[in-house]
Amino acid sequence: MEIPLAIALISTAVSGFVSYRAAQNNAKAQEYAADAAEAQGEYDAQIDTNNATQAVNQANFEASAAESNKFRDLEKAQRNRDLLNKKARAELATERLSINSSFGTFEYTFTQSTKEYGNQLAAFDFETSATSYGFNIQATEAQRQGGLAWTNGMAARDLTLASASNKATQFRNQASNMRISAVGSLIGTAGSMANMYHTGTK
Repeated sequence: MEIPLAIALISTAVSGFVSYRAAQNNAKAQEYAADAAEAQGEYDAQIDTNNATQAVNQANFEASAAESNKFRDLEKAQRNRDLLNKKARAELATERLSINSSFGTFEYTFTQSTKEYGNQLAAFDFETSATSYGFNIQATEAQRQGGLAWTNGMAARDLTLASASNKATQFRNQASNMRISAVGSLIGTAGSMANMYHTGTK
């Protein structure tokens, strides 16, 4: 075998091997990228879960605060109602003793006073009920927001994981294609060398 042919064969072999190794290294890099994409996806998904959990905790706190405020106000309202009722009874008792005929018949005057105090209690009860209802609305809305935050958070987590998985699959597909291409290139190099040898030794 002549020296120029030997040099050409060696050069082709070295070039083919270098290309093969480069393709293999690139494929390995793609596989590392796939692993990194999955790891990043899991990290981001955990953040989505943590954010959802935090939102739910905040919503639960707000619902609990609304319930606490409702019971606090109801207790206060009950005390005030008792005082209002006692005051009304005392005033009615005093009025009953002081009523005289200049104000009309005893029954009519006392009945009107009784109705007036009853209306005061009814108005007080209505205001208390409206306040309590407002707190119920706040608690219900907080719970709804908590449920919505959790649903959205889990959807975001699933989307994050799916996106990371898709990206990792793309990287692995590229790695697989590179390996196949590298093997094909190596076979092509071997074929070229065989052809060169066959031609050079004629």
